[in-house]
Amino acid sequence: MRFTWLLAAACWIMTAQPAWSDTVTLASGGKISGDLQETAGDLDAPQRIVSSHGVVELALDQIVEIEREPPELAEYRDRARRAAATIVDQWSLVEWCRENGLHDEANRHCERILELDPDHEQARKLLGYRKRNGEWSQREDYMQSRGFIRYRGRWRTHQQVQLMEETRLIKAAQVEWYKRLNRWRESLGTPHERENQLDFSQLRDPMAMHGLMTLLGREDNLKLQRLYIETLGNLDRNAALSFLLDHSVYQNNPDHREMCMIEVLKHRHPQMIERYARFLTSYDNNLVNRAAECLAALEYPAAVTPLANALRTRVIMQEFRKSSNGKTYERNAIYHYSRFPVSQRFDIAGPTPSYRMKTVDDVVERSQSAHAIAWVENPPVYAALRKLTGGGDFGYNAASWKAWYTQRQVSATPVIQARRGN
Repeated sequence: MRFTWLLAAACWIMTAQPAWSDTVTLASGGKISGDLQETAGDLDAPQRIVSSHGVVELALDQIVEIEREPPELAEYRDRARRAAATIVDQWSLVEWCRENGLHDEANRHCERILELDPDHEQARKLLGYRKRNGEWSQREDYMQSRGFIRYRGRWRTHQQVQLMEETRLIKAAQVEWYKRLNRWRESLGTPHERENQLDFSQLRDPMAMHGLMTLLGREDNLKLQRLYIETLGNLDRNAALSFLLDHSVYQNNPDHREMCMIEVLKHRHPQMIERYARFLTSYDNNLVNRAAECLAALEYPAAVTPLANALRTRVIMQEFRKSSNGKTYERNAIYHYSRFPVSQRFDIAGPTPSYRMKTVDDVVERSQSAHAIAWVENPPVYAALRKLTGGGDFGYNAASWKAWYTQRQVSATPVIQARRGN
């Protein structure tokens, strides 16, 4: 494989690296810490990881999971590098760490202070020491008496240890499933296909979700894409269904949206109305109309009210200009995931998270430029309303559609008449 030697080098150095902002879990089971530099717009591009030992490049099929740390840790490392080995600087770091919830880091600097001044009272107390008969008691005895456990180099509660162990076992199971699924995919059409055979129709283990999604994002074969999506729909996990719900709206390829919707309908439930209704307020008008099509497919009349509110929606108008060389370009362009080119591959990442639930007001408020706003009618929303009302037609009059639903609810409510003398 193209990046095999780089992967081997990464595994050799990963145990000696300091803390970095990103942790990458490898298909081999190892981990690399560094600053991940993703390549936008190219799903096949290798991922670059910058560490203290240099730059490592990894192919996508070598990466199982990427964990990003909170931004406070990046700022902490910068502050720690600049702090002098003095009590004043180290104590300043302790206070900053505690204010930002970095208690393990605060404890490390308290220990550094005790190397400089063993009788530093504040540092001793924060580390759990108590002075008895003029002497500081051993921290280990004190921490154990309070029920703490020394685990992976730090003092932790029993609940923390249990949670970390559960997380470790979950990640190990996810990696194992990814390996199995990847071996199966790579063996197709080879003499090893039979020995790596999997019965996807019986697969229910939620630990397989990440591996299925990874394979889905790399797959060009439409039949196999459908197999992965069907299997995700069968998993015993709400997260898989949530993924399918979102991507029945997000995917720009209509075939991919339809595949997701087929699986969603197998779990059809009225609560899905609220989930799809969230998209009806999106600044991205294409997502509004796609969500309307999904609500129509659910066939719950309760969706009439949110759909009526979306018959007409505001949009940010595209403005085009010509440059001096005669080329046309969009002025003050806004990120619209739905306008990206249709891909034959399933984009498991979807839209940039910060834009997923934004309204027109959200986008305009955060923009540095002035934008033209216009009201538009949404034919797919209108079509969805007609379907849910059995062919009713109130045009683009939102109040009339809502009145229809209100009257339907009143008609469905039983009338109980009390008899005199009962």
